Amino acid sequence: MESNNKQKEFSPSDQNRFKEGLVETKWTQNGLPYYVIRDGFDLNEYALLAKRQLEHDREIAHDFTSKVINESADSEVPFEYKSGWFLEGLAEGEIE
Repeated sequence: MESNNKQKEFSPSDQNRFKEGLVETKWTQNGLPYYVIRDGFDLNEYALLAKRQLEHDREIAHDFTSKVINESADSEVPFEYKSGWFLEGLAEGEIE
């Protein structure tokens, strides 16, 4: 369980790093977010940061695939978002 918590940590320095590279959040026609990152930033790192941001915010209660893309739109890195958090209440007996 501890390793699961480690994955979801999103420290203030992570938040600042994410904001530093984020140009904008865009939305697909299906209402899913993806992120435009400044050119020159490591898209693999930002895919992980974007995933952690979503896990931290807990605003989307379903799993989906998203991506980070650079400003030039010539490179992108997909990532899988697994919400899981909405089931925590079921497991703890808070939701019937």
